[in-house]
This record gives sequence, structure tokens and C-alpha cells, in this order.
Amino acid sequence: MRTVSTKCCFILLLLMCHFSGYSKAAQKKVMSRSIDAEVIGLMKKNNIPGLSLVYIVKDRVSIKSYGYSDLEKRIKVAPATLFELGSTSKAFTALGLLKLKKKGLISLEDKVTKYLPWFQLKYKGKAVEVSLNQLLHHTSGIPWYTISSIPQDDSKDALVHTVMKLNHTALKQPPGELYEYATVNYDILALVIQKVADTPFETFMEKEVFTPLQLYDTSLGKHRDVQKMSKGYKIGFFEARDYTAPIFKGNNAAGYVITNALDLTKWLKFQLNLSPTEFAELIQLSHERDKTVPLHGMASYAMGWEVSLDGKGEIYHGGVNPNFTSYLLMRPERSIGVAVLANSNSTATPVIARNVMKILSGEKIERKDQVGDRGDNLYSMASIIVGVYILILVGYLFMVIYELIGKKRSFDALNAIKFKKITKGLIYILPFAYGVYILPAAMANFNWESVLVWTPQSFEILILSIIVAVSLTYIVYLITILFPIKHKLKQVLPQLVSLSILSGFANMIVIMLITSSLGSTVELKYLVFYYCLTLCIYIFSRKFVQVNLIQLSRTMVYDLRISLIEKVLSTSYQKFEKIDKSRLYTSINDDVETIGDASNSFVLLITSIVTTIVAFIYLGFISFWITIITFSIIIIIALLYYFVGKGTNVYFQEARDSKNDFVRILNGMIEGFKELSLKIQKKFLYQVDIEQIALQYKNKISKANIAFVHAFLIGESLLIILLGMIVFAIPKMFPDVEIYTLVSFVIILLYLIGPINSILGSIPAIIQIKISWKRIQDLLAEIPGNLNNEKDESFNCKDVERLSIRNLSFQYDNYEDKFNIGPIDLNIERGEIIFIVGANGSGKSTFAKLITGLYNYEDGNILINGLPVKSHQIGEFFSTVFSPLHIFDKLYDLEIKNKEKDIEKYLKVLKLEDKVSLMGNRYSTINLSQGQIKRLALLQCYLEDSPIYLFDEWAADQDPTYRNFFYKTILPEMKAAGKIIIAITHDDNYFDIADRVFEMNQGKLVHYS
Repeated sequence: MRTVSTKCCFILLLLMCHFSGYSKAAQKKVMSRSIDAEVIGLMKKNNIPGLSLVYIVKDRVSIKSYGYSDLEKRIKVAPATLFELGSTSKAFTALGLLKLKKKGLISLEDKVTKYLPWFQLKYKGKAVEVSLNQLLHHTSGIPWYTISSIPQDDSKDALVHTVMKLNHTALKQPPGELYEYATVNYDILALVIQKVADTPFETFMEKEVFTPLQLYDTSLGKHRDVQKMSKGYKIGFFEARDYTAPIFKGNNAAGYVITNALDLTKWLKFQLNLSPTEFAELIQLSHERDKTVPLHGMASYAMGWEVSLDGKGEIYHGGVNPNFTSYLLMRPERSIGVAVLANSNSTATPVIARNVMKILSGEKIERKDQVGDRGDNLYSMASIIVGVYILILVGYLFMVIYELIGKKRSFDALNAIKFKKITKGLIYILPFAYGVYILPAAMANFNWESVLVWTPQSFEILILSIIVAVSLTYIVYLITILFPIKHKLKQVLPQLVSLSILSGFANMIVIMLITSSLGSTVELKYLVFYYCLTLCIYIFSRKFVQVNLIQLSRTMVYDLRISLIEKVLSTSYQKFEKIDKSRLYTSINDDVETIGDASNSFVLLITSIVTTIVAFIYLGFISFWITIITFSIIIIIALLYYFVGKGTNVYFQEARDSKNDFVRILNGMIEGFKELSLKIQKKFLYQVDIEQIALQYKNKISKANIAFVHAFLIGESLLIILLGMIVFAIPKMFPDVEIYTLVSFVIILLYLIGPINSILGSIPAIIQIKISWKRIQDLLAEIPGNLNNEKDESFNCKDVERLSIRNLSFQYDNYEDKFNIGPIDLNIERGEIIFIVGANGSGKSTFAKLITGLYNYEDGNILINGLPVKSHQIGEFFSTVFSPLHIFDKLYDLEIKNKEKDIEKYLKVLKLEDKVSLMGNRYSTINLSQGQIKRLALLQCYLEDSPIYLFDEWAADQDPTYRNFFYKTILPEMKAAGKIIIAITHDDNYFDIADRVFEMNQGKLVHYS
């Protein structure tokens, strides 16, 4: 029984072992696939062409190769492919220094000057000593940005030249007090090694470090087998691009160890103490952190290694060169190590290493919003935007050239005002140029040479684009000054649009500077300079735009009004009578003002749009998905406004029609006030009509505006809800999002509420512009403008012997009974008085309008001295007093100089000398009775001194004495002066004054018996 039981247990044990082995193999396979998916995903997302991955878990070693070492030739990465390590090289240099220490050739407490007596460092102007230990641990006080001092040098003395460039460097803090990573610390150590070993540093490292460790594929600066070397790539315009970096041989010790995955596997095993080596003790010593200075974050620096103090016991280091990156990460207590070598300057390399470590350790991978691209996306998008602006400028320049060829533009000589403008424009550019010049120092205390090496290729293109854009802008500015175009809008609009765009950019850059300055290491003086610069650009651009917009909009209002008035004045009276006068009033006043007022906000709308676009681009770099959510809500708000606007368009149009009705009835009140005043009930009922039309207008315009208020409040509420969502919901939706991201979003969205509200609030104004513009264009199309207002000088308007009317006829086309005038034949000689009588509606006034040219006759002719005269020219021969009449307070087309005595005489004759006087060519008053107004009109007839006078019921409003004076004295005097006088009258007591009297009866002119 015991034997059977033992056999069963043994079989069960074998099965468990079998399945256990199968399970481990399956787990290893799943883990391998997870790592592949993670690495490939991050490589693709971050544009890494090729990558080698090494990971060690206790005794298991895995080497994986991904992508290409040469994209153009499609050469794949292999375990033997060589990469530059970047700053991961420092651990090798530290090991070389510790070997000298072990031999007793140096002490880590030794001062640098013991080996390099000429080398001096200063703190606050005083010389200070720095120890080798402080260089090893980056506590020397040398600033990190001294990396920009490393010269491009491939000579045998490159290391000496590099350290000499650092001589007399001013320290940021006293040695030994604080940690600050500075890659040049290890270049100084390399020169010490070179001095002590009395051999070139590269030779020492190969002989004393690489060869003993059997790292036969590892070298410094250059490799023996160039065929194995991967090409280096640098991010530029959204992808990795082939980039040959300058040679910094003097920095070999700190960043230019070259190795491959095979040698790096050995190196990792030595670090994890998984392979025996004579360096084991020194390697463990290099892992000991510096406890004499405060921590930086949750880490402390050892000797070429960072030691994490977050409880995981990690030792790590990253390396970044202009076109290579690497990252080594170890957990010695668990014997796990990861190394990543990449042939691009991507910031995803450490993320890949850490995510692989988490997969190996069974930990959850935290997904950040995005891995940094060293600013390439930002620089690329900015370059594209600036490039579009440059294309617009180039297009504008071609248009200017075309206009010059077409002689729409011409050279305008330089004068003091133009010279001042040109100089002022140049002065404005100087601070901007200085801002570009100091940009590397502001970014990282770098120079231009080093910045262009370390930044993405898109940064260089961006700077060049900005320089080209500014230069072209100034050239366009010069051209518009020296070769102006007569059209005011075309002259100013390009400047307004470009400065509106610039204002929008500056507006957003101001807030970007504010948000990015939180926790920034950029010196305060640079932040203040760029803040003031962008603020000044924003303010001056905004001022220029707004001032010129006011002038331009007022000019636009003026031009629109004048074009309407010109069209009206070029219309015959006959056509003018048919135009709805209320439409003229509302278009000339309201519609034109609406366009003028709203045009101020139109170009400013560009500033708000540009500000919003730039803001969302910037937010997209902070957090892509949160930006998408935010942008979607803004789109919903915009669509809401669009549909509300579309729905209320009919109310705005109806409100505009009601305004016409209101102006019409208001004009009726003013013109017919005498008639309204006779009957109280009539006045009351008219008031009721006015109130109803005014109420109708109020209701319709209120309904349209209230709908927009509702949409506006909903939109503003959504914006506030959006802010709340970012604060409360986003941390739940994106648990890995950093507090800095949330703060940046809140600050920028609070800032954007103004521009967004400006954009949304402009929608009603745009709708009203559209309506007003259509009304004006419709009115312009309806006004005939059928006259040529140029005076015909071929006629002598003063010397008239005879007025002849031949077969004159006219017919109203809007009368049901087709009322006709004529045919009429009449001759009137110089010095003849003609009276025309007739009942109301007989055609007297129509006849008067025909013979004065106000109406265009259909058949017949009017002749002056036997020569036919066109209808619109006849009025030049007449001076008239119509009934009813309108008198202007100013004398037009009258030269009254040297006529003072005549005016004084006529005023006395007309008994107006105590009522009115002439001040220049303007009456002192026209607030006179109707009879006095007619006498004042008679004064104008005297002054015009036309050969033909027409009086329509002139004496009807005169007292009997003056009526008698008119007929008995004034008319005979005019007759004696050789004037032709045509008087429409009912004063049969004075018919004897006339040479002939005619009666108008049913449109026919017959002799009166």
C-alpha cells in the first residue's frame, strides 16, 4: 500500500513539474510579447528608427533588436550594432578613476589643482578649490549649462582645449553644498586621469577598463568597425531625420562611449554582480551615493550612477547625445537589469526602459499623457504657421508687383513723415531681433552653436522662418509706404490683418510665459524681458489695429453714405419720387452705422481667433486628450451659436423691416404734424399706430437678441462646467495626469473665456452686418442713378430769347385712367409773362415739372433759342419757387461776392431786412413764416439771375399788400429785365399783368378766355 502511494506521489510530482515548467515557459513568452508590444508602440509613437534592448532577470539574459540602424538602406538593428551611450558613459570614466585610486595614484579628496595647477574656478569672484570627489558626484558647483562651452574639436588635444574653456568658470554655488548635474565635471576628471596615467585618456580606458572587462566592441569617440555603427537621427518635423552631429572629442569621457547590446549585457551583469570580475569591489563602490548633500527629488548621485530612494532600490542613468540616447536601469537586490540603446535623441528611451522594468517586475505601467519630443511638435507647428504667413506675404508681394505693372500703385517720394514711419518700424524690430539673439541664453544659458546641435531640426527652421517673416513684413511695410495704393482699405487692410494675427500670437505667448514660468529654471531677467516684449507687441499691435480700425470704419461709413447719396443725386426727380424714403433714412443712417460699428470688431475677431487657436495648439502639447475633450465642448458651443444665429436671422430681418415702417410713420408725423394737430382723436390714433409699430420692432429685435443671450449663457455655463470638469473629472479620467497640467489648463482656459466670448458674441453682429449690407446693396440696385450730373457747357444759360415747347406729352403709368399731359405746343419770348390757371388735378404742377426737367417727357421737344435741350439739362435755365417749397439754409452754386449791395436792396424790397441776413453764403435763419420763406426763395431767384422764372402759387401765402406788390411791381421789373416768367396762379384780379393766360384742363393747355 505504501509502495503504491509512493508511486502515485512520484507521478503527481512529475506532472506538477511538467506543468510548472510549461507555465513558466508560457509566462516568459507572454512577457516577451508584452515587452515587444510596449517597445514597438513607444518607438512608433516617438519616431525611434532603431533600438537595442537588453534585460536580465537573475540568470536569464535577453537581447532584442528593433527597427533599423540605417533607414535609407533598410539595415536592421542587430545585437552587434553600435550606439553612442551619451551620459551613461560616465560610469566607465568613474570606474577608470577608481582604478587609479585603488593603485594609490590619486585620492578622491585631492583638489583638481594638484594635477592641473593652472585650472581655477571662482565663486562670487574669489578663487575656490574643487575636489575630485565633488566632480564625481556633481557637487562642484559648476553650472549644468557649461555643456554649451564644449568646443567642436577632433584634435588630439581636444580634451585639454575643452577643460581650458572651463578655466575661470564662475560657480553657481560653493563646492560641496548642492548637487547640480554638469557633464563637464567628468571631462575635468578625464584630463586628471590623462595626466596621472601619462597616456591619452582614450588609450587608458581601452587598456585599463574595456579590455580587462572583455568589452571588445566598446570604444571611446570612434570605433574601429565603422560598418557596425548605427546612423544617428534627430527629431525634426514630426519624424526622426538623419543627423551627423559635430565631434566633441573633449567630451568623450562624459558622453561618447560607443558599445553594443552584446558588450552592454556584460556590463550589466558586472553591475548586478552576476559575473565575476576584478572590478567587482570598485563597481560596488561606484554605486555608493553621496550623503553629504541634499537629495534631488527622490534620488542621490553616486559615481556615474543615480541611486533612487523611493524604496525600490533602483540604480540608473540616462544618456542623451544630439542623435543617440541610452538608459540603464537596475534593481540589484532582485538581480534585474534593463538597458536600452536608441539611435535617436528621443525622450522615450528612459520610458521604454522603465516600462520594461515594470513588466519584468509585474508592476502596473502608468500612462502619462505623452512622452516629450524635445519641443519638435511645438517648433514644427510654429514653423508651419509662420511658413503660411510667409506664403501670404509672398503672395501679397506678387500682388503689389502686379498692381505696379498695372499702374494701380505708383512711387510716392520719400518725405519726413514717411522717413519717420520707416525709422519707427525699424526701431520696433530691434527689441524683437535682440530677443531672438539672446534666445539660447534665455532657454538654457547656451550659445547659438550649441542650441542648434541639441534642439530638434525644426527649431532651426523656426528661427530662420521667423527671421524671414520679420524681414518680409518690414519689406511689405516699406513697399506700402513708398508705393501706396489709392484704395484706402487695400492700403491699410494687410497691415491690420497681419498685426491682428501678431497681436493674437503675442496675447497667447504672454499667458504661455506665465504658465511655463511656474517652476521654470529660466533666469528671471529673461522671463521679464520676454514678458515685457510680448506684452508691448500685443499692446502696440492692438493699439495700431484699433486706432486704424476706427479710422477705417469711419471711412467705410463715409464711403457707403457718399455712394448712396451720389446714387440718389444722380437720379431724376421723377424716379426719386417712387423710392421709399424710409428705406433711404434707415440705410443711410442705421445700416451704414451698423456696418461701421461692427467692422471694428471684425478684425479684432481675428485676434481672438488666433489667440484661441494658438492656445489650443499649446494645450495640445501639454495634454492631447484633455485638449480634444476641451475643444469638442467649444465646438458644441460654437454649433449652438450657429444654429441659434441661423434661427434668429429671420427675426433680425423682420426687425429691420419694422424699422423701415417705424421711420416711415415717424416721418409722416413730422411732415403732417399740422394736419394731426387739428383733430385730437386723429392725433391719438396716429400715436397708437406709432406705438404698435415701435412695439413690433421692439419685440422682434428683443426676441432675436434674447435667443442669443440664452445661447450665450448656455455657452458660458458650459465653459464654467468645463473648468469644473478639468478640476474634478479629469483627474478621475486620467489618473496619471500631473497637477501642473491641470493648473496650466485652468489658467489658460480662464484666460480664453474672454476671446471665446468675443468670438461667440460677434455672431449677432456678423448677422446684422450681413442684413445691413444686403439692404444697402439692394437699395443701391433699386436707385436708378439715371442721370449724368456733369454740366453741359455748350449752352449759354443766361442768353435766352425764346422758350419753345413742341408736341410735348407725358403719361403717368401708375394711374388706372392713364392720365395724360399734352400734346402741348407753346412759344414764349424773352420779356413775356405767362399765367397758367386750372383746377386742382388739371396737370398744372405736372406741366411745371415737365418744362423744368424734373419729369422726363415721352414725346416732343423743348427748345431754347430753337435748339433742343435734353430733359435733365433744362433746369439750368430756370429759377423756380415750387409749392410746397423747401429752402436750404445755405446758398449753393451762387457766387455772392461783390453782391452785398444787391442783397441789401433785395432784402429791403422783399421786406426781410429785419428778419434775415446773409453770413457768407449762409442765411442767419430760415425759421420764418411760409410767406417770408417764399420771399426768401424769391431772393435766391434774383441772385441766380436765370433767364426763365417759374412761380407755382407764389402769392398764395402773401398778405394783400405784398401780393399786389408782387404782381404790380416785381413781375413787371422782371419782364423789363428781359426775363421769361411763367406763373401758376389763381389770382384772376391780376390777369391783366400777363401777356397771355392759359388754362390747364384735363392735361390740355388752352388759351384762357
